[in-house]
Amino acid sequence: MMIRSALSGLALALTLLMAAAPVHAQSARVGLVIPQSGQFKLLGDHVREAFELWGAANPGVFADVVEGDDGCTEQSGVDAAAAMTEAGADIVVGFLCTETLAAALPLLSEEGIPVMTLTVRADIIAEEAARLGWKFFRLAPRAGSEADIAADAIFRLWADQPFALIEDGAISGRELVEAIRIKLEERGLKPTLVDNFRPGQTTQPSLMRRLKSAGVARVFVGGDRADLAVIAKEAAYQSVPLKFMGGDTLNAPRGEQPIPEGTIAVLAAAATPGTEDEAARAAFASRGMIAEGLRIPAYAAAEIIGAAATRMGYGATGLHELLSGTTFATALGPVTFEPNGERREPGFVLAILKDGQFRRLSVEDAKLLAGESQ
Repeated sequence: MMIRSALSGLALALTLLMAAAPVHAQSARVGLVIPQSGQFKLLGDHVREAFELWGAANPGVFADVVEGDDGCTEQSGVDAAAAMTEAGADIVVGFLCTETLAAALPLLSEEGIPVMTLTVRADIIAEEAARLGWKFFRLAPRAGSEADIAADAIFRLWADQPFALIEDGAISGRELVEAIRIKLEERGLKPTLVDNFRPGQTTQPSLMRRLKSAGVARVFVGGDRADLAVIAKEAAYQSVPLKFMGGDTLNAPRGEQPIPEGTIAVLAAAATPGTEDEAARAAFASRGMIAEGLRIPAYAAAEIIGAAATRMGYGATGLHELLSGTTFATALGPVTFEPNGERREPGFVLAILKDGQFRRLSVEDAKLLAGESQ
């Protein structure tokens, strides 16, 4: 009788102990829809490597990582959605191409599977997601944020200088420059000249004559790195003292002609090292890898999903709800998703070319640039 009483007491104690103990974190099954072949395969490899690296350092957080192919077509999006649904993915990451994302997003949302894109910046995707209730998250910076950062930089650094906004005629360049112009004029600042140029030329004499005639000292170039290099070379040839700024297209390999030292660029945060990504870069370096391409954004995605999955086990809240409104510390800096899946943070930084490399614009750099404008 005493033995039975003791055993009953022990059972009761164990029951109470188990009730008081925290629930174990829930493992997440992650789907990666990434290019398996073709020109974007290297970027797909970056995503896989980042998840493998984070998962190795945090065992048990991801129950499994399954892959689908991002073939950059509508059909590949449909196929990837079916594969991820069949695999039982809790969340799908990747979708480097708009066509694949647009096709897969509604199908996965119907199955209750959230989707996180690392590269697609088109504003329309988030607008449609909000309108139709899709489970969408954008870790890539939103396209409109580039114009916000550029307009603010021009207002702060060039407000007392005659400046021009020029673009290369492509849709991306034209839309960026137009968005910057509108934002500046809303703040009472008008460019001295708004113009366009023909891209891919070896010289730009007529453009330079127009810039010289307008008397501008600063030029924002809505075009790629090679075109800015040609324009800067033409300015030097015609002895026109100009300072330049450009967008994220300047984050490209060096061409035959350099762009000028001191050129300012609005770049995606992952393009330039910062204090927030030091640990991630060191982790890649320990495996003999350079933190380039999509490695840092993908590592940040793994950090976010890992943190959310860890919290899932402690309540009834699902992964989609945990991702919305929570601020995550990541290799991209703080990341907070709005209810429509957009990042609250802009995702872009100002950088300046020093010794042939873009480095984040410091407070001291900004003071020097402001001094040059006075």
